Amino acid sequence: MKLAIIGCGEVGRLYARAAAESCDVVLCDAYPSPAARELAIELGLTLHERVGDWLAGVDRVWSCVTGDVAAAVAEQSGAFLSPEAMFVDLSTATPADKRFSADFLRGRGIEYADAVIMGAIGMTGLRTSLLVSGDAAEAAVADFATIGAPSRALENARPGDAAALKLLRTVLTKGIEALAVECLVSAEKQGVREELYRVLGDIDTQGFTAFLDAVVRSHLLHAERRAHEVERAVAQLDQANLPSSVLAGTRTLYERTVHSLAAHPPGPDAAASIDSALAWLLSVSETDTPAVV
Repeated sequence: MKLAIIGCGEVGRLYARAAAESCDVVLCDAYPSPAARELAIELGLTLHERVGDWLAGVDRVWSCVTGDVAAAVAEQSGAFLSPEAMFVDLSTATPADKRFSADFLRGRGIEYADAVIMGAIGMTGLRTSLLVSGDAAEAAVADFATIGAPSRALENARPGDAAALKLLRTVLTKGIEALAVECLVSAEKQGVREELYRVLGDIDTQGFTAFLDAVVRSHLLHAERRAHEVERAVAQLDQANLPSSVLAGTRTLYERTVHSLAAHPPGPDAAASIDSALAWLLSVSETDTPAVV
């Protein structure tokens, strides 16, 4: 199999090295870094600086470019790829951009898979999981298996669905990261960081997704009380001369929820399950006083 890897940053180089053991790999990067050039020399791979006629002989493309140029790269590549080739978009492009790319390439007889990396390549390398959607998802999963990269195809999923899940994950993980920075810096300044880890142990006990469901369900029941708690937390950071950016947004969300609870009271069983809690939260998110979680 002849595989083109477009984009030779950390992700592209990782997969190129692994794939070169079993595939005929060719590289492409508009502005190749010294690390990309060194890899090409080390593995004896051709490194192009633009797409072109050379793509006509390629069976697979793994696009590892940044999300802002992903759709343009798909269009440019599609002009040269042969029908029946497969284009796997590993970028962080938006769901809409990935659907655009899929439609464009499908119109030229080129298969398309939306693949996203669900973790930190820098930490777990080739063991980092991938999630894949689109008509060519199963074929892409089979290809990833040949290099030892764990991946899973979403069932009955469109191109862009994997990207949507990746970005939803980002909402949570990057929000947690920002809160963790604020929290741990403040804990360190107050000399209580080690004890803080201990009082967070209940989250480890029940599991993270169970914890998420529990806090969202109980958000309907305890938003007003928790809003006051958030106010005190903001005050504590202010007193430590570590004013919060992220926690201030948290306070705004609680204020909206409290307002929505008064204006649109949920039914008595709304907090009984995560489904009913989310149904109410979605309903008020469409009013003038959204309470989005």
